Order: sequence, then C-alpha cells, then structure tokens
Amino acid sequence: MRKFILGAILLAVISVPVYNFFSAARDTKAATFSERFAPILKSPTAS
Repeated sequence: MRKFILGAILLAVISVPVYNFFSAARDTKAATFSERFAPILKSPTAS
C-alpha cells in the first residue's frame, strides 16, 4: 500500500511540469515558412 501511495504522489509531481510544457506549446504561434527559412533563402548581395 505504501508503494501505491508513493507512486501516486510521484506521478502527480511529474505530471505538473509535463502539463505546463504542453499548455505552453499550444499557446505559442507556429512560425510561418518564410520565418523559418528566411536566413537560408536570402541570397548574398553582390558588392
């Protein structure tokens, strides 16, 4: 019975940061294609 209680407490403690991570990931705006690849797609300017 003691192992069950400790396991439940451990699961509760671990699940809080995981939930916070996924809720923060949902709130962020996904980068568009141009925002992601703009540094790669820029052509060097001739001087």
